[in-house]
Amino acid sequence: MKNSLLIAALALAPLLASAAESVSVRPFSDVAIYLDRQAAATAESLDEVTLAAEISARVAELRALPGQTVEPGELLVRLEEREYRIALDSARARLSMADAALDMARIRAERARRLAPDRFVSEDQLLEAETNLRLAEADLAAARSDLERAELMLSRTRIEAPFAGAVTRKLVSPGTLAAPGTPLLELVASANIEVRAMIPPDQVDGLQAADGIAFESGTRSWPLRLARIAPVISRGSRGREARLVFIGDGAPAGSEGRLRWTDPGPALPGDFVQLRNGVLGVLILDDEGTHAAFHELPGADAGRPYLPPDLDADTLLIDEGRRRIGPGDRVDPSSR
Repeated sequence: MKNSLLIAALALAPLLASAAESVSVRPFSDVAIYLDRQAAATAESLDEVTLAAEISARVAELRALPGQTVEPGELLVRLEEREYRIALDSARARLSMADAALDMARIRAERARRLAPDRFVSEDQLLEAETNLRLAEADLAAARSDLERAELMLSRTRIEAPFAGAVTRKLVSPGTLAAPGTPLLELVASANIEVRAMIPPDQVDGLQAADGIAFESGTRSWPLRLARIAPVISRGSRGREARLVFIGDGAPAGSEGRLRWTDPGPALPGDFVQLRNGVLGVLILDDEGTHAAFHELPGADAGRPYLPPDLDADTLLIDEGRRRIGPGDRVDPSSR
């Protein structure tokens, strides 16, 4: 009797060993999730400027204070202008003198030209008259340049807003003696605001393909449009700099918050990622539909969602029973 039972057990052993494990399978498209991404971001103005003096003069008046909004061309700082007005008046007087001298030289040259054929003036006198005319013309041109320079220097006593924006810092007070290069005010443009964020390289494609991107700061959210992504990776952050623009009204320059978007690429849930023989991957049904196969996932982290670059949407993943079996095991699949 015992021998009969032993023989029967030995006969059944190969059959039991080769019995298929019952598992369920699901297409990757059914289990895929779409990852919410976020990155620290800041709203920055493309135009930030420190307005500085271009001439030497005392600050006569400050017409803008920190926090004040200004329009393009609005007077912000007025420097003492008396010295430059005197120089302008002097340049105008010199121009008048040069203009009169040119008239006299032109008359004399014309007279010499008329008298030269009859020998009433010598060739040297004619040459002298022609030379004096050219000198007078050059002197008039120099006087005009001096006038333009005097007008330019006077205009530099008025520092105007180059664009619409807000004054952020006042760097001088009335009475300060300014020299060329002395900082006066800091101004930040209220337009041309961009959101800046550093994006991990493996998330760049998802950001570029995302349907909706938003900048969140405090309790508010603003929609964005991707403008450009730097083609290089930053040494410090090991990310790529993304620049985005607001759709409609945007957050004030200097706002800090988060960039948020949903990656449109299907991701594998973290509990499908398994470690087998020191390699991370996912168990799938082989082409024959009879055995478990192991699809490696380079760069995956155990227990974390993963964006597989080469996993087709209709690939059948082993769902229930995946922890009981290993690569190469026979399975009896059923769909959920």
